[in-house]
Amino acid sequence: MVSKRKYLLIKSVFIAAFLLLWMNGRCLSIMAPPTDSTTVKKVKNEFALRGVDGPYLFKVKNKLREIRVVATDDDYHIEERIYDYKSKEKHLQQFTCEVQNEDRDAFTFHLRNKIKFPKTVYKQPDKLLAISDIEGNFNAFYSLLVANGVMDKEYKWTYGEGHLVLVGDFVDRGTNVTQCLWLIYKLEQEAEKHGGIVHFILGNHEVMNINGMPNYADDKYLNLARRLSGYEDQSKAYEYLMSGQRELVKWMKSKNVIERIGTTIFVHGGLSPELRQSNMSIKEMNDFLRNRKSSNFYGNENDANLTKFLLGPLGPLWYRGYIGRFKQFYIKTTLKEVTNLLKYYQAEQVVIGHTTVIEVSSDYNGMVYRTDIGFPPTKFSGHSEALLIEKDRFYRVNDTGDKISLN
Repeated sequence: MVSKRKYLLIKSVFIAAFLLLWMNGRCLSIMAPPTDSTTVKKVKNEFALRGVDGPYLFKVKNKLREIRVVATDDDYHIEERIYDYKSKEKHLQQFTCEVQNEDRDAFTFHLRNKIKFPKTVYKQPDKLLAISDIEGNFNAFYSLLVANGVMDKEYKWTYGEGHLVLVGDFVDRGTNVTQCLWLIYKLEQEAEKHGGIVHFILGNHEVMNINGMPNYADDKYLNLARRLSGYEDQSKAYEYLMSGQRELVKWMKSKNVIERIGTTIFVHGGLSPELRQSNMSIKEMNDFLRNRKSSNFYGNENDANLTKFLLGPLGPLWYRGYIGRFKQFYIKTTLKEVTNLLKYYQAEQVVIGHTTVIEVSSDYNGMVYRTDIGFPPTKFSGHSEALLIEKDRFYRVNDTGDKISLN
């Protein structure tokens, strides 16, 4: 007789295998538009541009290509510029990012000279703000950052040596994905100058996007991808948009999927009991998945099985076993299992996103903190929430300055 946990494990492996089969072998295209008339069809008129967007920055040989969607009196059109590219002068080039919202927000940023891999383990800062699952909702993101002193209304870092932790899924579904990513990119550089740190931890949607999977992307991005690539097929078009020559894609590929800050683990989905059985350290998981966030998913057969597992329902990106409403896929993790997991990873609590809850809250006697609440589309509504860790105490905070202890 197969136990229920083994049955669910087998079921999850099949689901993971399906996802990996889709992703396997997807080679991101070069940035020159396709010219093979046998594979490219004329893009239909209904693939209209649907809002300001960009800039999309691609390094092609010794040139930097900038693409953006700008508003006209009654429509949108694509602008393109080509710059001479010199790596030593890269940080001197300033770009403007315009937001698609009623306030017509805009900010400027500079490109990084070098993209570095983050560490896996960090010391506990005096203050830390954790946000997850913004999904292109710029208004909610902006108001949480401003209301909690991370930045001012001019987009300048004001959090000193504090840490901002973004627990995955800042892409897909929303209409300001590019703008949210550039804001993270900008704040990351400013934080470094003040002794602070921005941790951008990848969620399942970032990994899907990196690998050209447009399942949840808004039509705004699919239509732009079709217009730029010449492909009507949305998968081929989106692969083009997510080229490895694109600055934001290269930057996202450098990020971790799990980190420990002080005694707290930050991971998008969660830590499953089966993950513990893999005997992998946090660093080993990050290194392994970073090397497979590309077209080359499979090494040897053992690597293939491990990749399917780590990118599947029981891996750190997709796990939902801490929430009891997914009984068809998971047996709810027990208190003892959570205790043993945290002990193994040398932590006292874990912060997750991915699975929506009513409010930022704790579970398992304060060992699990949940941060995905689903965010309203307006600024300073009082209903956007984040997790604050300050002097070893945990708080629920919102975008109007309210602060409630969770300990």
